[in-house]
Amino acid sequence: AHSKPNSSLSTDMANAYVNEGYDTVCLNFRGCCGVPNDTLGGYHLGFTDDLIQFLTILQKSREGGAFENRPIYLSGFSLGANVVVKCLGELGSKAYTEYNIHGGSVTGAPFDAERNVKCLDAPGFNRFIYSGNFLKTLKKRAQFQLDRHCNGDPLTSAFDFPRVMEATSIGEFDDAFIARVYGFESNIDYYRKNSCYYFLKGVAVPLFIINAGDDPFFDPDFFPIEEGVDGNGNSPIKMERTQYGGHLGFMFHQLSDSDYSKQRKASWMPIELARFINHVHECNSKQANDEIGWNYL
Repeated sequence: AHSKPNSSLSTDMANAYVNEGYDTVCLNFRGCCGVPNDTLGGYHLGFTDDLIQFLTILQKSREGGAFENRPIYLSGFSLGANVVVKCLGELGSKAYTEYNIHGGSVTGAPFDAERNVKCLDAPGFNRFIYSGNFLKTLKKRAQFQLDRHCNGDPLTSAFDFPRVMEATSIGEFDDAFIARVYGFESNIDYYRKNSCYYFLKGVAVPLFIINAGDDPFFDPDFFPIEEGVDGNGNSPIKMERTQYGGHLGFMFHQLSDSDYSKQRKASWMPIELARFINHVHECNSKQANDEIGWNYL
């Protein structure tokens, strides 16, 4: 997750996995844990460096005998979902052979940011409420980064500060700040090189992706189910799309009396994600140790 470790969404997801008997680690993206980042950049839609660094630390700890050889599963939501899926696609079979990753499950996966930004920036509710408020936060962050890392110089070459402050859409901000800071040609180049859709074919371990059909942040006409097992794709990906749910609406909902009577400790969505991981874990435990299968998806 890219929020604070005690955030409601992260805690809700962790509770679901703990309830299934798994140990959990919340990996915070740079600058999202209450401590300012020491570099101008922090993270972005496809910034997998920190996740891979963490996986490498675990790998070396296992090899050195400091960490027992237990299977690893990745999970995330929203931007974190994109990072998880992209990471699995980048690693391919090495996710299993080198990092001992046996599967993953995510929700709110953006798939194609180039398509989605048009929904975010289109006139109407999204632009007026979400994009408008989010832009205010992004501009404050850019001002903070300018003062901290660029001596407050508005003419810095690190990014286009005047255009950042004049931005009226997420796309304009990404073009003026994200693309410049991370070395992309433009915001479109940034989207095309980091959207998880382009990495689905590389995924080599069982992966569950569940989104809501009415998510206001995503293009409602784009859901690449053809890349998964239900669309005769070559990757071990199971995709589901609920009719309703909005953006992460099934996470951190208020538990009902029925939920409490069934001793549920998390929301519906995290429980479904954890259920998939548990299914994969149980099935893999019954198969040969030297090969991971996914015919049970």
